[in-house]
Amino acid sequence: MKPLPRFDYHAPASLAEALSLLATLDEAKPIAGGTDLMPLLREAACSPSNLVDLNRVAELNYIQEDAGYICIGATATHAQVAASPIAAKAPALVDAVSWIGSPQVRNRATVAGNLCNASPAADSAPPLLVHEAEVTIRSLSETRTIPLDELFAGPKLNSLKPDELVTEIRFRAPPGGSGSSFKRIGRRKAFTLSVVSAAAYVETSGNKVREARLAFGSVAETPIRTPEAEEILRGKALTAKLLDRAAEAVKAEVAPITDIRGTAEYRRDMCGVLMRRTLAEAAERAR
Repeated sequence: MKPLPRFDYHAPASLAEALSLLATLDEAKPIAGGTDLMPLLREAACSPSNLVDLNRVAELNYIQEDAGYICIGATATHAQVAASPIAAKAPALVDAVSWIGSPQVRNRATVAGNLCNASPAADSAPPLLVHEAEVTIRSLSETRTIPLDELFAGPKLNSLKPDELVTEIRFRAPPGGSGSSFKRIGRRKAFTLSVVSAAAYVETSGNKVREARLAFGSVAETPIRTPEAEEILRGKALTAKLLDRAAEAVKAEVAPITDIRGTAEYRRDMCGVLMRRTLAEAAERAR
């Protein structure tokens, strides 16, 4: 096993202290679960002079519903989210975090970390995109809230400044008559990156879809929504003909690449397949 590079370790007990350390230390990097960061350190792909451990910052560890929003703190782990009461309101997110990595990884890794790592294959991203999630970002001088898609700046690149932290992920609690779903295709059932992933959210009225949102992972430089396909679905019943039209729109909106996990053609075709599967399950859950 490769040794870790030398760095100074800091364990603040409050958010204010953590933000102060990030603002004043040279080449400082936050760490919570560390499941993405530690391999990078061992491979010398990242070499911070200071690590700021957030695990003692109790105010960042929560999953709660507040003023009509479901709120997830920055150090809440995948396992905590999967076991939380939000499962009934955001099943797509629970679908996703229940399959990320291994049980050991899920007990350590955080949802916020999965997003900040900005992998195009981040499984927590599509469910949060269809729920129109926002992230709260803090520094010593500023607090701002942005839509989740603005956090992604490119493959493995986020839009955070060096002294900023994502402190919360939040989205509106879905109304009655809504449902969501997440599906993925990987080379194994677990502990593998998704070849392609998809999430769907629907609100139904009778047999028609009042609102539809679709998001996909591993098919573009960042996780993406497909607005043209969503528009095709709104206000209509989910007939086979309509799903065919939406699937073709999805395949036109994604921009997959060929790599060792799959070809661009396969990924594009599977977007249509997963769209149908997630929509069917989301509509069933809405009922």
